[in-house]
Amino acid sequence: MRWKSWMWITAAVPMFGWVAGCSDDDKSTEPPTTTVDQFEVVREAFDTYLSSGAAPTIESSDVWAQINDQEDGPFVLSVRGADHYAIGHVPGATNIPWRSVADPANLANLPTDETIVAYCYTGHTGQVATTVLSAMGYDVVNMKHGIMAWTKDENVRVIAPFADSPQDYPLETTANSLTETYDLPELDVTDSSDHDVILQAAMADLLADFSPTMNASDLYANIIDGDDSNDYFILSVRGSAHYDLGHIPGAHNIPWRDIAKKENLEKLPTDQPIVVYCYTGHTGEIATTVLAALGYDAVNLKFGMCSWTTDPTIRVASAFEEDDYQDYPFETGSGK
Repeated sequence: MRWKSWMWITAAVPMFGWVAGCSDDDKSTEPPTTTVDQFEVVREAFDTYLSSGAAPTIESSDVWAQINDQEDGPFVLSVRGADHYAIGHVPGATNIPWRSVADPANLANLPTDETIVAYCYTGHTGQVATTVLSAMGYDVVNMKHGIMAWTKDENVRVIAPFADSPQDYPLETTANSLTETYDLPELDVTDSSDHDVILQAAMADLLADFSPTMNASDLYANIIDGDDSNDYFILSVRGSAHYDLGHIPGAHNIPWRDIAKKENLEKLPTDQPIVVYCYTGHTGEIATTVLAALGYDAVNLKFGMCSWTTDPTIRVASAFEEDDYQDYPFETGSGK
């Protein structure tokens, strides 16, 4: 994996402009202008990450073991709000709220020579941060289910954990083929042609106003409202065999590790909102982050298929269960 330092980014664009301003009046000596496809730069970065086989999540028990087994422990990154970090955080954790994780000053404080363990509230925004940083070359893994999997203290958790829906929403087993093709979005996030600057700018632009999740009840209400004009394009990113077992009515399927491949992106609409879902919400959030950063109007179904049905055969993966997790110690205060 290619590592890099991001400390120079803020100076890169001004320096580029200064050099251009000092060019000779004789235009014949000016170097030819290089046009960089910013969409392709970002797409390739995501596809490299997804194709690497890197694990998307880590269990809290493994994080606890690493904290106790390693001399200095892992580099733990809380991406929760600063106030919530102060209420309680994983011991030794550094805090960078997820919306600012791609800011150059914050990137400069992240290690490039060790694995970063990110965590949030329920696992979703931690997965956003993990996806963004991984595409930028950092070695990051998200703690599954976030702080819910670390402590049972409601004050530290801040929000309620996953709970089964009082109803099961409908499913279908008929496959919906992806037959149409669309023009790819265009990205224009910086005047720079430097790939690292483009990546940083694209990620910062995404995080500024990204809405990462929606609830199953809202999706179902949309499906049955009788108004075709506001329909979501529903995208399952589960394995094809699991899609065949049962999926949300109308859903198409592209496995999450293949979401950044050009031939798959060409099958997704740019003029319709996309709702993505997976198993527990984690890999769906990866795919959603990729799509949103590339210019698609995408949102992730919170808690994935676990929020849509209680059928364990269809869920495939287990939902969050209190009894599956310990109550590990936490630190308080503003810390790092």
